[in-house]
Amino acid sequence: MKAFVIMPFVERNDKRPHGFFKEVLDNLLIPAGIEAGFNVETANKQGSDVIQSTIINDLLEADLVIADLTDHNPNVLFELGLRMAHDLPIALVKSKDTGRIFDVDNMLRVHEYNQNLWKSTIDADIPELIEHFKAVWNNRDSEQTYMKILRRVTPQNATEKNQ
Repeated sequence: MKAFVIMPFVERNDKRPHGFFKEVLDNLLIPAGIEAGFNVETANKQGSDVIQSTIINDLLEADLVIADLTDHNPNVLFELGLRMAHDLPIALVKSKDTGRIFDVDNMLRVHEYNQNLWKSTIDADIPELIEHFKAVWNNRDSEQTYMKILRRVTPQNATEKNQ
């Protein structure tokens, strides 16, 4: 199974030290994703393809998307919206010092990891991330998804619309 990670790859302000997101990816998201049973990939690949095409195709084809909402990166939020519009499984994560996003945090589970990235905090966060990723995957067929709730689609009226 494939998990595609959407996240900032570059620190855009002085709030995060240089290399912060690489550390999150390499020491938190990839190990937890692998332990949860996924092959973890990002759009940050070698080659000369059109990165936007890679991102869109991976967003729509991955079994699971892991979205790091840290610092409210506009590209990540756009990609998150696209994945959500297709009602596909998404595991949301962010650093504990990142503020809430009204349309997301009020309805969906977001795992918060410790932004210090010390070995002790990473060791504590990885098991929780593994469980978060597994729970999202195990609930992928739930009728309580973001889009179904907002569009008020129930099994009954979904059947009526298809007739």
